[in-house]
Amino acid sequence: MVRLNPSQGILLSYFLLIAVGTLLLYLPVSNTAELSLVDAFFTSTSAVTVTGLIVADTGRDFTLFGQAVILLLIQVGGLGYMTLATFFLITIGRRIGVKERMILSESLNYPGLYGLVRFLRRVIAFVLVIEFTGFLLLFARWYHSFDIGSALWLSVFHSVSAFNNAGFSLFSDNLVGFRADIYINVVVSLLIFVGGLGFFVMNELFLFLRGEVNRLSTHSKLVLSVSTLLIVSGTAGILLTEAFHYEGLWSLDWGERLLSAFFLSVSSRTAGFNTLDISLLSESTLFLLTLLMFVGASPGGTGGGIKTTTFAVISTAVLSFVRGKPEVVIFKRRVSDNQIRKAMVILSLAALYIASVNLLIDRLEEKDFLATFFEVISAFSTVGLSVGSPQGLSFSAEFSDLSKVLIALSMIVGRVGVLSFTIALVGRQEGSSLRHVEGKILL
Repeated sequence: MVRLNPSQGILLSYFLLIAVGTLLLYLPVSNTAELSLVDAFFTSTSAVTVTGLIVADTGRDFTLFGQAVILLLIQVGGLGYMTLATFFLITIGRRIGVKERMILSESLNYPGLYGLVRFLRRVIAFVLVIEFTGFLLLFARWYHSFDIGSALWLSVFHSVSAFNNAGFSLFSDNLVGFRADIYINVVVSLLIFVGGLGFFVMNELFLFLRGEVNRLSTHSKLVLSVSTLLIVSGTAGILLTEAFHYEGLWSLDWGERLLSAFFLSVSSRTAGFNTLDISLLSESTLFLLTLLMFVGASPGGTGGGIKTTTFAVISTAVLSFVRGKPEVVIFKRRVSDNQIRKAMVILSLAALYIASVNLLIDRLEEKDFLATFFEVISAFSTVGLSVGSPQGLSFSAEFSDLSKVLIALSMIVGRVGVLSFTIALVGRQEGSSLRHVEGKILL
């Protein structure tokens, strides 16, 4: 019997879920137009990895049943199949072993095994409460614009999609039609922001507000501060790179400019909802968005990217080295050498993977390089933004089947985590106490 390590178990669960989703979406009952098997696989992968890149219009090309399948895949993919399966076992009274706890801990990015079951129950409660709140807030607005049935379904779908940072929308133009609607922009942005924080941070904030902990951990403070900083700097950066670009953001009045820049800054790191036509933005803005997408959300959340904490650790380590400081310190706490090495490995693997896939797809398709580069990073970071193609679809809709499969694989790598994906493929050897003689290398 083959023994799987936690990374392999998580990867296998995603592949199995994607396979089931592909078969369901390929059924005639799921789509209103003829959908190829590759496109069904692409859509299933995009939903399970909560990415949002589409090669078929979600609202127009899928039936209500197909949309429900996509929504279910988003929910299960956002939480993780292993998380829901373990929760079900606990609910029916079955005890879970150490192996299951290790896989669950890896899936939720939870430190250690102690208190894991209690943490899992809170995670499920958080998800239900936040998504239901988002549903009520969206329904309160859309109730006046659509019939009750449509308003209910739109509210449920977009609340789940936003919290899970999926970016799937039932509107053909995504949320462009609500660009000037402050209410919708704020509600969706809050759902995206909370979903991208990570369940560990949500749990600690909950305990802090209840007075059960006196102070937030270094991790939570880092996630909150970096996330806020990226949103603010991203908004300012988008306004700067779009300055006097009248085909893009500058075609709007100042109110819509500020609101659109803010929403794009929030969405570009994790979610993929858009209130602007991305293809009309300047090249400098597109490049800025790739940087925001590359950083992504925070560990243990529903977003992708190298994560905010990885970005913060690397940035602080570089700054400390340049200044000649012997330690890397964040919020008066030292960062271990092992954490710094891990952050550097994640950055290196991510850059290597993105560069390799981008060069391969660019050679296969021979399309605009920046648009292809944007698509690959969007897939890897499970964002879902795209320079687009006709009928409001992602740029991937213009790719060959082989390139679509490569983009889908990139979504899986990004959702599992590039380090976990690599460990799942090559395995992990036991550490050794043996130390070699130090060699001198010139850098």
